[in-house]
Amino acid sequence: MRVRPAPLASLGKRLLRIRRCEITTKEGKFWVDPASYSGLELAGTGVYDPATLAVIHRLVRPGDTFIDIGANEGYFTVVASRLVGPSGHVLAVEPQLRLEAVLARNLALNQCANVTVIQAAISDHSGTSAIHLTPDMNNAASGLAAPTRYRLPTQPTVLMTLADLLARAPGSAPVMKMDIESFEHEAIHGGEALFRAGAVRALILELHYGMLRKRKLDVEAVPRLLRACGYGQAALCNGLVWAKPGILPQEGSR
Repeated sequence: MRVRPAPLASLGKRLLRIRRCEITTKEGKFWVDPASYSGLELAGTGVYDPATLAVIHRLVRPGDTFIDIGANEGYFTVVASRLVGPSGHVLAVEPQLRLEAVLARNLALNQCANVTVIQAAISDHSGTSAIHLTPDMNNAASGLAAPTRYRLPTQPTVLMTLADLLARAPGSAPVMKMDIESFEHEAIHGGEALFRAGAVRALILELHYGMLRKRKLDVEAVPRLLRACGYGQAALCNGLVWAKPGILPQEGSR
């Protein structure tokens, strides 16, 4: 994983015939690539992104709808599927066709019957675009904006707005996780009316400051819009969560 550029590392992995394998963790079973960033962390520690994991455990309740935007290989989708239970539902939004089989296998390994997978990218308009596919050492960095100086392969993808997406969500006021490599800017601005109406109960948001600056976008635009819609940033959740007052559980509660 220290080999650069990453495509060379990916080639080395293939020459060494490193393959995906199934591992069992406290959160479930997962088919991981042990030479990728996420797979190495999950295989080595049994946990991936512990801050986001802790927040999902804190916010998601039986019967909820959970929306995983940027589901990738489905780790948080699986976690949320168990938490919402048979009376709840999960929408897993992931545009990368190369991850279709991985996501499907992780859902099958964990008997996730309450998940709907949507192959699309979220933006501020409907239509089509191209997603830039990073090497499989870190496929989570793929996105609608090119993240590297060297050229990457691309894949066409459908674009949806948050309004399009929430129209497919059962129930009301879902918990939403969004990690989409700087296109949180377009997604949230395009969904401003939804946030003003409180249509999202809590937003677990990864802000990609470096990519936003690279794209010459105002890095404070999304926080400013969310505050204008009545959402506040929750210090008790490491700043990851945005919600309206009185929505989040108090410290020490579940």
